[in-house]
Amino acid sequence: MVLLSKSLLRIIILSFNCLSVSAQKIEKGEVWIFYHPGHAVNAFIPSKTIGGDLDGHLKGDMKRMINPENIRVMKTVGLKPVSYRLRTELAGEVWHWNPEGSWSEKPLQQGYWVSDHTATKPIEISNGYRLPRRGNTFDQANNDGYSRIADGDTTTFWKSNPYLDNYFTKDPNELHPQWVIVDLGKPREVNSVYIKWGNPAALEFTVDYARDVDPDYFDPFQPGIWNHFSNQPFQNRDGKHEIIKVTNQHLKIRFIRISMVHNLYISETESNDIRDRLGFAIKELEIGLINQKGKFRDWMHHSPDHSQSTVYVSSTDPWHTSKDLDPNVEQAGVDQFFTSGITAGQPAIMPMALLYDTPGNMMSMLQYLQSKHYPVQELEMGEEPEGQLVSPVDYATLYYQLGLNVKSLDSSMKMGGPGFAAISYTPDDSSVFTESKWTDLFLNFLRKRDGMNLFNFFSFEWYPFDDLCASSESQLAVAPKMLSIALNNFKDVLPQNIPRYLMEYGYSAYEGKPEVKLEGALMYADILGAFLENGGNKSFLYGYEPAYLQQSFKCSGYGNNILFGLDSNGKIKFKTAAYHGVRMITQNWAQSSDSVVEMYPSVFRINNKKRSSSVSAYSLRNENGKWSIMLINKDPLRIYHVKLNVENIVSKERTVLQPFHLFQYSKHQYQWSDNGINSFPSKNLPPVTKKMNRTESISLPPYSLTVVN
Repeated sequence: MVLLSKSLLRIIILSFNCLSVSAQKIEKGEVWIFYHPGHAVNAFIPSKTIGGDLDGHLKGDMKRMINPENIRVMKTVGLKPVSYRLRTELAGEVWHWNPEGSWSEKPLQQGYWVSDHTATKPIEISNGYRLPRRGNTFDQANNDGYSRIADGDTTTFWKSNPYLDNYFTKDPNELHPQWVIVDLGKPREVNSVYIKWGNPAALEFTVDYARDVDPDYFDPFQPGIWNHFSNQPFQNRDGKHEIIKVTNQHLKIRFIRISMVHNLYISETESNDIRDRLGFAIKELEIGLINQKGKFRDWMHHSPDHSQSTVYVSSTDPWHTSKDLDPNVEQAGVDQFFTSGITAGQPAIMPMALLYDTPGNMMSMLQYLQSKHYPVQELEMGEEPEGQLVSPVDYATLYYQLGLNVKSLDSSMKMGGPGFAAISYTPDDSSVFTESKWTDLFLNFLRKRDGMNLFNFFSFEWYPFDDLCASSESQLAVAPKMLSIALNNFKDVLPQNIPRYLMEYGYSAYEGKPEVKLEGALMYADILGAFLENGGNKSFLYGYEPAYLQQSFKCSGYGNNILFGLDSNGKIKFKTAAYHGVRMITQNWAQSSDSVVEMYPSVFRINNKKRSSSVSAYSLRNENGKWSIMLINKDPLRIYHVKLNVENIVSKERTVLQPFHLFQYSKHQYQWSDNGINSFPSKNLPPVTKKMNRTESISLPPYSLTVVN
């Protein structure tokens, strides 16, 4: 072994650093800001526009995450408005927002639940209750349930939502057909179905099929995927269980859909609750082939877990029992939410459970909020209906029913939705059923009922990348354009001037290392900047509360959409790059916080010629005429020396901006140490802050966030 002196080692390290710097390519570029007086692309008050989310979590986490010391640190990031996210809606559960309440079948502690609009003590925690009449195999939350249609147990059953029946909707039931879809896993030869009906059964039903559709992007509303087995519906006048031959051929298919419109309720003792007699119920379903010997072979796998054949349903009955408490997940109690300080006294957006709940339960919550004088001016109606394959017309009628009730209680309350899980980032195509077409059908329903006064904002979520193992550099380069295309798809669908709310955003809906590295901070800044430049009105960063590192894929490493890492004792143990990035946005870029700022379009060009996606620029002008520019260098290798130019669109006057202050964040301040679940920032310094002189150029290091003003 050769031992080196400290001085020689220092020389070698310095030489290596010099080589690294010289290896970095330096480019010159210009940012052009197009100033059209009186015609900003957006104008907003930052303290009312740039906010964060609070979501549901695993049991016990709320107490660890939301405590006075953590909230104090959270508020230093400068996010003001807060949105309450409802995890029960994604889990297919009923929300007992108040643990005190009443059952429709009180002696048996079961039925349809309504929480009390008063409480004997502050509501600190709330819970979801699983639905024993569940139809979907999978859900979008903890995903630990299963369908009762394919669980192999005829004592259980799926039942559709009674609130979609004519009794409540006042619509013809033909407008709200209820359906069950089964994925056989691969194409199988099929000619028969065996439906073991529950009560109510279907008087008649149709059976359709689709061949091998990509299950990762399966959409039952996609045009042209369904084919009829028969032009006539199958009759079921007596509600009998029998094998029905749907075709004389042996068709090789993968997806089967059973659609129902009119029901048949048979019972010796008729229920006093009309909801028991509405909708459709199926105990078990078999799909298969009757061979030449008359023997039926069922291709479905029946099991009370995710190994069952995948089942999708149009809706689910919110009936449940006191034993159906989900012990694994909890939500913040409404009193804890509003009194803990997390809302900073600002009006919060509250959720209205729509897909798996009762209108009475939600109206009771609204009464409670008003009696407590909690600042709530807006309600988001449901969450991610398209991700749960809910029909836009079914969603619309549930929205309309609840919306009328809300307006009757509080005519000033604003409502919106649908809280899309995602929106398409490719230009709309007539051959594809997109979120914009879904929205068009939803809004047409409201228009026909003179219900557009119930729709006061459009909401969606944005997690652009599923693959956290792919190149961050390429993802960062395309992210702003993706969001611009996605929002443009709604340009001719949404009413003019309807506000657009970004209810959640992050790098990905999955967890991985890029989210807690510098790349995460750059992505969040770019998403927010692009959203605002495209006319967005309110934004809520997901991961406002401290949380733990997780790993969705082995190749992605440990990470999360978080600003703060949490230890097992409920203390914040580190701040991520995203924390420093978001704080630069709220403290340095979007200023002054409580006054109107205007946004104007900006482009970045290399050597004033080629437009480049390597650097994003977002330009704000405050009421005093001062400019503030956010610059995001998404190139991991290149340094950009940048000049800022303003062109007055009207006078054609061009001005070179000379900023006085620079705030900058890069690898010189932050580095991530990858050590599995114990990963942490090995370098975690605040952004650089300095005054600039008149001759100094703006230098953007690789992978950096810069604000100048």
